[in-house]
Amino acid sequence: MRRKALLALLLALALLTACHAPERPPETGPDAARTEDTAGGTAPDTTPDTAPDTTAETTPDTAPAAAPEPELTLTGDKVVADGLRLAVWEVEGQKYIAKSALRRAFGREPEGETLTVRGEEYLPWPRLMEEIDCPTLTDPEDGTVYLSPRGSYEIPEDRRAAVLMYHAVGEKPWGLVTLFVRPTELEEQIGYLLENGFDPIWFSDLSHIDDYDKPVILTFDDGYDNNYTALYPILQKYGVKATIFVITGKVDTDRYLTREQIREMASSGLVAIESHTVTHPDLTTLSEEELEYEYGQSRLEIARMTGRVPTVVCYPSGESNALARGVAAEYYKLGVRMDGGVWDTSSDPMRVNRFYVPRDLTLARFRGKLNRLTAGS
Repeated sequence: MRRKALLALLLALALLTACHAPERPPETGPDAARTEDTAGGTAPDTTPDTAPDTTAETTPDTAPAAAPEPELTLTGDKVVADGLRLAVWEVEGQKYIAKSALRRAFGREPEGETLTVRGEEYLPWPRLMEEIDCPTLTDPEDGTVYLSPRGSYEIPEDRRAAVLMYHAVGEKPWGLVTLFVRPTELEEQIGYLLENGFDPIWFSDLSHIDDYDKPVILTFDDGYDNNYTALYPILQKYGVKATIFVITGKVDTDRYLTREQIREMASSGLVAIESHTVTHPDLTTLSEEELEYEYGQSRLEIARMTGRVPTVVCYPSGESNALARGVAAEYYKLGVRMDGGVWDTSSDPMRVNRFYVPRDLTLARFRGKLNRLTAGS
């Protein structure tokens, strides 16, 4: 009896213990190992599998990636505009020139569709040549392209300009005496021009001739060395423009200008170097092929020396015929002769008149002749 009571008590205690035992977690397979592996490190992810994904709300999949800027590669192309060497760049097979460099060379804002790289705008080259209205010349030897923005002009009609013809400047003549104007005479004449409202200009300034009340063009034929030693200092003293017609075959020879002197004057902003042919022949006796050489080779040599394409030719001794003028028009904008009289811009551009200024011309005669010219008589 006592044994039955003891067994009943033990059974009651067992049932009571079973009812209060802790619940055992369910088996989760691999997830359990992952939790262990993160022990002591990053806490395991307790986010429910049904938690919404908010990534798309903060970083859209459609956000555009920043495009890399194209790479500029400097080419070996040689382009010279108004004496300024322009760098030519290549981007993905297309060549370009910086818009700022063209602005400096042309003195105006170039137009056209641009490419921007690191804040700098570039215009396509050589397609740009089709849009630029200016004389161009390609050197057949090294491929250098010369551009002359100053020569891109359309001259208004019915305007008048006095074109003065000089040659040498010196006190002591070594050749034909009448060609050597004394430095004192030249200074006196320039002084008169400036004091009486005349504006010494270049031929390229004729595109805006209306900016001047009394335009006058000072020209010096042949390219003697005293144009540098005597004329150039006077031009610098008064800040006056002049044009020198150079016989290119005489450059670097005795009593003629050197290449260095020509380069210096051409870059001064005071002197325009134009063509007086290669050998100073009588153009009326030459064939078309010979004329092409005299005009073309002279133009090329001057471009090489100055970085500018000449746009005016002076006929040696003022002589020309229809053939000489016709071939000249293929290379130049204007052709200059020696005949006196004021030049009317409506007349034949290949027959520009000039007024000869010899040695010993008094100021009174200079003044009288010039006034008659500008008055139209």
